[in-house]
Amino acid sequence: MIKTINLKNFRNLSSLRLTFDQPKVFLHGPNGIGKTSVLESIYFVATTKSHRTPDEKDLIKKGEPFAQVKITTRENRYDLVCSKTGKRASINGAEKRKISDFIGHLRVVMFAPGDLELVKGTPGDRRQFMDLEWMQLDKGYLRGLNHYKQVLKQRNSLLKKIDIKDDYTFLDILGDQLYETGIEIIQERRTFINELDKKMKTVYPVFSKHRVDIVYEPDVDEKAFRNHMSKQQKQDIVYQTTMAGPHRDDFIIRFNGFDAKRYASQGEQRLIVIALKFALLKVIEEKTGQQAILLLDDVLSELDGDKQKQFIRQLPNAHQIIMNSALPTQGNDFQMIDLSKETTHE
Repeated sequence: MIKTINLKNFRNLSSLRLTFDQPKVFLHGPNGIGKTSVLESIYFVATTKSHRTPDEKDLIKKGEPFAQVKITTRENRYDLVCSKTGKRASINGAEKRKISDFIGHLRVVMFAPGDLELVKGTPGDRRQFMDLEWMQLDKGYLRGLNHYKQVLKQRNSLLKKIDIKDDYTFLDILGDQLYETGIEIIQERRTFINELDKKMKTVYPVFSKHRVDIVYEPDVDEKAFRNHMSKQQKQDIVYQTTMAGPHRDDFIIRFNGFDAKRYASQGEQRLIVIALKFALLKVIEEKTGQQAILLLDDVLSELDGDKQKQFIRQLPNAHQIIMNSALPTQGNDFQMIDLSKETTHE
């Protein structure tokens, strides 16, 4: 459970200190006050990434040299600094030279409006979800994924230089390395999506009477990947890129047996993603024995009063929950924080 959070030069916030004394926290205040930025900062410490921008320099307040987030939980003190030259991270005062050693200590699950792209978006959006969530739970997966990306970059660079008539020795070596790491990624992703699907089947009926399935769709299976790396070099040389592998993976969300992207309404798509995040909480708890923090960004905005109350009643009681909205909700079990009284923008 997060006890305190301190922000400095994060987004448009010059300084902010918050203390959480209840498991459920509701941040409210006018638009632009920094409600989403607070949730983003927590997600940033958990993953070292933003859910809103791929460019981390956007997190730094304009005109300032760095942004800093400090979070204190019951067990640890986290400190993450982002500057134009990179990131510096420490836990309990001990600097982590490898960012990978920092990831996975503070575990969070976040719902944000942009997560609807898990249904409507591209395979790249869904691959990013698989990788970000699973790498927090499995350090071996993170190492394997980084190695795969390095080898893929090398192989694609070579494919831009080599000719069909050239010797394939080095290309084959890189292909073998890519295959060995790639099949591990395929197996890990299959495990993750299968576990998520199982948990989804226990969560989604609370929200809807419809049936939802989450199905992993690898670009190639292990046999086809091996065949491509050993026999399809000419095709990759012609296209100057690696045409098969887990870097092209996807998963599909089915709604009553059909693609939810086409057959589920906007409201159902939103419920699907919310339920998926609740299912993810269960996966994390089963794998780690620990309960992740649930961050809910603007989750109530498209729900009417009755549905808001129904949603609040379904929130898991065992987890710390930090959520926001422009208007405060009713609920005696929430710590209500008006950010307009807490934030410093200048």
